[in-house]
Amino acid sequence: MKKIFKLENLIYLIILALPSYLLRFEFLDFSLNALDCLIGLSLLVWLVFYRKEIDWGLLFEKYKVFVFSVGLIFFGLVSSVLINKNYIAGLGIIKSWFLLPFLFSLIVRSVVKDDKLENIFLTYYLSAFLVALISLGYFFQGIVTYDLRLQGFFNSPNYLAMYLSPAIFILLYLFENSKRWKREAFLIAGFFILGALYFTYSYASWLSVVLALAFIFAVKKKLTWKKVLVSLLFLFVLFFSQLERDKLVDLIGANGRSSFSSRVMIWQSAKKMLEDNWFWGIGAGNFQESYLAYQKYFPAYLEWAVPHPHNVFLSFWLYGGIFGLAGFLALVYFWFLYVWRSEKKTNLKVIGLGIMIYILFHGLVDTTYLKNDLAVVFWLLFALL
Repeated sequence: MKKIFKLENLIYLIILALPSYLLRFEFLDFSLNALDCLIGLSLLVWLVFYRKEIDWGLLFEKYKVFVFSVGLIFFGLVSSVLINKNYIAGLGIIKSWFLLPFLFSLIVRSVVKDDKLENIFLTYYLSAFLVALISLGYFFQGIVTYDLRLQGFFNSPNYLAMYLSPAIFILLYLFENSKRWKREAFLIAGFFILGALYFTYSYASWLSVVLALAFIFAVKKKLTWKKVLVSLLFLFVLFFSQLERDKLVDLIGANGRSSFSSRVMIWQSAKKMLEDNWFWGIGAGNFQESYLAYQKYFPAYLEWAVPHPHNVFLSFWLYGGIFGLAGFLALVYFWFLYVWRSEKKTNLKVIGLGIMIYILFHGLVDTTYLKNDLAVVFWLLFALL
């Protein structure tokens, strides 16, 4: 029976179909999405056929600092929702953005053997390639945002950029560890991914990718002055390619308002929320309502529809209170410590390091976690490394 329900294949399917969270439907008055259902199915199969393969005592003993950190996060999230009485929306967010991605990472680590871990990266790279291919189809049909940015079937260009960016790091791994004919195939796919990423005009993604790449090149001791100069030249060319674009004009505020000014206003509002709710937070799913309620303390907002605080650290603090923030910071700290102290910094670990650094860099100005697919990517880094 176990061979019939080969969970490893289902895991690869789920990673390939991460954007399926956008497919939503109603069932018995409950709102569901396809990705949650797929992860739920994997959990069911795991409980029936695989759960005895984990030594829970050893797991908790070996990774107790991670268990403690995760416990803090969930304690903070649940407590904040209960205290702020946003039960349906809040618990739904905890389920889809935290609990299911976390459980899926445990399933992956218990089923996929060490010698097959690169298949996780390869599957994600294939998923990013397919997303890029479909998105470029949107672009050439003229289906873009009002400011001519590519978002494909995602809700915003930034969401598309955040999904594609980790694939850049995976390309480095695949290129270094593949045969020649495979390298060419991966490079061709990479051009499509880079092309779609370029047309998102997500400057934060571009800069974060470059900074994270510089970091991992330094770790691999392959960062030379030549590469630094080439990178600076590349950024220089990118900048000048945007001089005529409204996006750059908006960013620097040449028209009287800027996207950065909007971010600052959002952060100021979030700061005011934390002054009043620093211990328990405002609860998952409450930011938009709280943001509008706090408008009275500020001049007229530049943006009104703001579901998240555009900062991953503020998000954990606001959604999970001081416990959620402490758990997140501890989790990331111990992860870096674990990877850094590894006897062997394998290529997989270095690439994972690059992805995590990208998430944190970009997370300073955007929410690189609060989305179903991005949450899975975040937790997979813990499962794999």
